[in-house]
Amino acid sequence: MNLPQLYYFIKLAELQHYTKAAKELYIAQPSLSDSIASLESELGISLFQKKGRNVTLTKYGEEFYIHVSQALNELERGIATMKMHSGQLGGTIDVGCIPTLLGDFLPTAIQNYMKKNPQAKFNIFQGMSIEVAHGVAAGKYDLGFCSMVEDEPDLLFVPIMAQELVLIVNDTHPLAERKELCLSELKNYNLTTYRDCIPIGKVVRNLLQQHEVEATFSYDDEISIGGVISETNLAAIVARTPFLKQFDNLVLIPLSDVPKDTRLIYMTFSRKNFVSSSVEAFADFIVAHEMNLP
Repeated sequence: MNLPQLYYFIKLAELQHYTKAAKELYIAQPSLSDSIASLESELGISLFQKKGRNVTLTKYGEEFYIHVSQALNELERGIATMKMHSGQLGGTIDVGCIPTLLGDFLPTAIQNYMKKNPQAKFNIFQGMSIEVAHGVAAGKYDLGFCSMVEDEPDLLFVPIMAQELVLIVNDTHPLAERKELCLSELKNYNLTTYRDCIPIGKVVRNLLQQHEVEATFSYDDEISIGGVISETNLAAIVARTPFLKQFDNLVLIPLSDVPKDTRLIYMTFSRKNFVSSSVEAFADFIVAHEMNLP
């Protein structure tokens, strides 16, 4: 048994596909197959079982995965500590992120991190919250930035920032002159917001139900909502994000009875998948230096 075998085992366990794992490991598929077979022979047990074109861990493989992940994490942590002392911590980090953070938060956080770790490299992938969370759970992304997503027991969600929920109208709307509003004042206005099958839509839906305010739940993002509001006499509840700045005739009105932390953004990573020292160092940096909560 050798160290590369253990890394091969971890990658195959996460991707559950020999061809995909071999591609990410930059080795030939037969070499990966031989390595896993040799590992299983040495241990005297089967670590994987076929499932269609994929493979899954056996119950023994799942148990072995826990021990190997812990061991490699500890090893990576020690390596990272030494490289941080020498200023040589690098590595490539695959990050899934919702669009609203790509214009300000994430670029700033990465640049701040790279001032101390110039050898680090990042691959950024855009997606909605559910897509990001699923990608992290599947090992496609090392970590993600998104809303809280339900039914993902293997993911840990760490709140890192809040986005204020505001009312938006165009500058000809009857409410455009208001400096502040409470939700109960919106009962007689045509109101729209996010689709209530996505995380932020569920948050807004629950908020409106508490105040007995009706709305249509029709859109996925601030660009779609902002475009509709800029051209109609509707009003909308949205998160205050950079996307709204592209519409010159929008008026953003604070909601006095909506807590500033109603809409939270989380950093998420897998409790189950292997986490490299580079990923762990970046996650620690985010918590220590980039967290911005009310």
